[in-house]
Amino acid sequence: MGTEAMLETVKQTIEDWRMLAAGEPVLVALSGGADSVALLRVLLTLRYPVRAFHLNHCLRGAEADRDEAFCRALCETLGVPLTVERIDVGAQAAGEGVEATARRIRYERLTAAAQGAKVATAHTADDNIETMLFHLARGTGPKGLAGIPPVRGEIIRPLIGAERAQVEAYLAELGQDYVTDSTNLSDDYTRNRIRHEVVPVLRQLNPSVCGAAARLAALLRQDEAYLSEQAENCLTCAARPDGAWEVLPLRNAHPAVRSRALRLLAAQSSMPMRDFTTRHIEALERLLENPNPSAECGLPHGFLARREYGAVRLDRRENSIDRPEIPLSVPFDGAVWQGSVQISLRCLEKKQVFYKSFNTFCVDCGTIDFASLCVRTRRAGDRLRLTENGGSRTLKKLLIDRKIPRCRRDGLAVIADKNGVIAVQDIGMDHSRRPQGGARMQIKIEGY
Repeated sequence: MGTEAMLETVKQTIEDWRMLAAGEPVLVALSGGADSVALLRVLLTLRYPVRAFHLNHCLRGAEADRDEAFCRALCETLGVPLTVERIDVGAQAAGEGVEATARRIRYERLTAAAQGAKVATAHTADDNIETMLFHLARGTGPKGLAGIPPVRGEIIRPLIGAERAQVEAYLAELGQDYVTDSTNLSDDYTRNRIRHEVVPVLRQLNPSVCGAAARLAALLRQDEAYLSEQAENCLTCAARPDGAWEVLPLRNAHPAVRSRALRLLAAQSSMPMRDFTTRHIEALERLLENPNPSAECGLPHGFLARREYGAVRLDRRENSIDRPEIPLSVPFDGAVWQGSVQISLRCLEKKQVFYKSFNTFCVDCGTIDFASLCVRTRRAGDRLRLTENGGSRTLKKLLIDRKIPRCRRDGLAVIADKNGVIAVQDIGMDHSRRPQGGARMQIKIEGY
């Protein structure tokens, strides 16, 4: 590919994907390798205001210092402003692979250095097919097989339509040198083996295999965009005000939509997604089908998904709060159990109007043994009679009838004295404690 052809390819790619407006400033990620040097030269020739950024990962000793020095000299020769940062990536890779840490830090620093401008990275058509094959070997879904997107937010890839051999030919015609990362020559890395062994065989079968892969990737990205939109609509239909999701809209969705909706559900629940796999999606799908109204399944990073009858909730699996018995005096207005529940007790004046609301109860003071008045959690044998004509029932059965999720039952506040239960959060008040014309007390319970 000659110089003019290379410029035309990049110019067309920028126009097709609306990467840059005429004269728009852009920051180039400059490693010193052939691809990034070619990207810098092409954008300069196309008269874009260019700045460059080089990150020394401090992973390859003298070779990394050589790359940094090369980038400094190149930018000085070309008159390009250059920002250089040095970060010991190896020292920051605890619990995360060095390669993943390097990539994360690189993009974080690029975004910071860009100061709102577009960031151009030098991914080529070869990088795209190598990425597709790498994900294919790992058992990816359509999103991974779609390869490298030409545009991702403020990140643009103007060389994505050019092959590596064409880039090197372009630099040779310019007489422009570059540096070579020695790790790219070793077959100890999976991606290098794909580059050196797999792609050459595919080129023998089809010399235009990079273009064919790019077309496949574009189709897959188109399909993925549509299915992701449907998944968002599905999740919107399933969302409840209390933070849970209705089971039926998720269960009735097409499998392709449901799996994406469940992945989105996990992401919206603030769960780190790096270890969330197909296995976890399948576990969530089984949870949707499970007839047990209190079924649950574990997820990465200490998260738990659980059924709450016709809904599913996903949140972090917290250590249960210790909820001991706490004596109560009147008046009382304060938080108990590490602030998770708020209790208010106050005597009402003789003619004071009581306004009934959820978890607010009015009891007869003459029925209460104030010396043993307390708040606690449920106990075996706890019973309540909720109405005049109804019989006494165990609290366990009432919780099941009210469809209180199993995970909440042992945390509900029970107001009691030595004679038994007075009132239970989310359930009601024992009928025997109702006002009978004497002094009254208001009980209010809030929290979880």
